[in-house]
Amino acid sequence: MRIYILADLEGTAGVVDFESQTYSSGKYYEMAKELVTEEINAACKGALEAGAKEIVVLDGHGPGGIVPEKIHPEIKLIQGRPLPVTFLLEQGWDCVFLMGHHAMNGTEKGNLNHTESSRSIVKMLLNGKEIGEIGIAFYLAGHFNIPVSLISGDEAACIEATMYNPDVEKAVVKWGITRTSAVSLSPAKARQVIRKAAANALRKTPNIKPVKMEGSCELIIEFISSSDAFYRQYKTGIDSLNPRTIRIKGASFIDVWKGYFS
Repeated sequence: MRIYILADLEGTAGVVDFESQTYSSGKYYEMAKELVTEEINAACKGALEAGAKEIVVLDGHGPGGIVPEKIHPEIKLIQGRPLPVTFLLEQGWDCVFLMGHHAMNGTEKGNLNHTESSRSIVKMLLNGKEIGEIGIAFYLAGHFNIPVSLISGDEAACIEATMYNPDVEKAVVKWGITRTSAVSLSPAKARQVIRKAAANALRKTPNIKPVKMEGSCELIIEFISSSDAFYRQYKTGIDSLNPRTIRIKGASFIDVWKGYFS
């Protein structure tokens, strides 16, 4: 099997604070990158044990969240910006793993919860229903007929994933107290949990269905600042609803995602 891992940083055990750990200026940022790298390595080990033949990882954390020299030797790594709108998912993968993910902005007990940007977005609504990065990943993978088989992160993120597919394998590595505090497994224990979950996920993959958003879509994005909405409202296909909110319409999910991402 060919596995595509979409990796973030905020859902990693031991990473609980924006300012000191997830922003590139944080004093513990490099330590956080090492923690997420080892969680990805654990998922790779579990997947290889279960028969994976190829594993590609996309470093999905804005300023970069993976230490290349410490990544498992069997992993191929996608880094840098800009990225293709499709994240290369069209290249034909058997499943997607969501590693180190977090719940959408405003989620109760969601450690490091945010939607796309911890500094600029209040919420996103897809066809009237609030959505975060987890839902977007499910629908993006589903557009290419790929199931999401595994999610790792805090309990709130894993619960959010089951809203899209209750069959997804879950690796809970921490439990949020507030947005910037949590109870975490030790890094060593978290890696054990992830390694086992990755192997289970690969075995379950043939029975996990892709999650698709059918038909026309409307994506509404509310920003914290009017300046963030201002420059976007002049792009083709984007409407301004108020000084801080824009709307993107499209014939499909991929159309509205391209409207936001490009």
